[in-house]
Amino acid sequence: MHTSTISDQTDCTGTSPVLHYDGAGPIASIPSHNEIVAEYDNRMTAILQQSISGKQPIHFMPTEVSDDTKYVNGVSSYILRITSSLINGQKAIVNITGIKPFFDVEVPEKMSISMFKSRLVKILSSILNSASKFRVKTISAFPLQGYHTEKKPYIRYYYCKEAREERLSLSSWAVLSNYLYEHIQEGTYLFQVSVNNYNPISEDDYNNPLFSLALLWDHTLVLTWDIEIYSSRKTGEVSNAKYEEDVVFMICMTVHWKDNPKPLKQICLVNVETAPDL
Repeated sequence: MHTSTISDQTDCTGTSPVLHYDGAGPIASIPSHNEIVAEYDNRMTAILQQSISGKQPIHFMPTEVSDDTKYVNGVSSYILRITSSLINGQKAIVNITGIKPFFDVEVPEKMSISMFKSRLVKILSSILNSASKFRVKTISAFPLQGYHTEKKPYIRYYYCKEAREERLSLSSWAVLSNYLYEHIQEGTYLFQVSVNNYNPISEDDYNNPLFSLALLWDHTLVLTWDIEIYSSRKTGEVSNAKYEEDVVFMICMTVHWKDNPKPLKQICLVNVETAPDL
């Protein structure tokens, strides 16, 4: 499936230039996430950059949470990774360090996995006074000591309420301080911060005239799209990219702030050159 495409792009002012796309490679004439943010940020980008350059606290809105491990000097460290929107709408990734939420216990060779798991659960339940504060699962891994050609069974113990116990704000504005940062792909900020320097927003921030209005809404930039396809094979089946007769003839997209139905950009890719809808 290969389609030479024309782009019809409309912004919130109503203008809609026609842009050509040959179907091979990225569409350079369509603005990137950061370019759209810079156009509609209400001067928040300048405030953000000033805060970062001055090592001042910054605000962000968590949108997605995941976890990872990283080895530092041979020691495994847990990382809570949060994808977020900064105060201007720019995307950022925050790696929170200093958390130790799980450990692995090797299953003894002369004991079945089920029996060992039951014993471990009983021990942990008595220590934590509840079985709801953790979960366990069976994994296979190479032992850390010595050389081994085969993996051995382990019971991995997870402490399920780490975010709550650390009082981490994962659904509203949060504040980073004493952080390290760098730019990664496509201008995205990558922050690294200790769990002790990740805090919920304060009432004083809501009263700060520099950015109080920006904190009243979620600055997540949302892309919606709809794809139209056609097949001249007339089989009644869904179009498949491996057939030359199957084509994508239209992709329509809107870009807008979360919870705001007014689009910032409206983009339409079609496979036949046409005049824009003014």
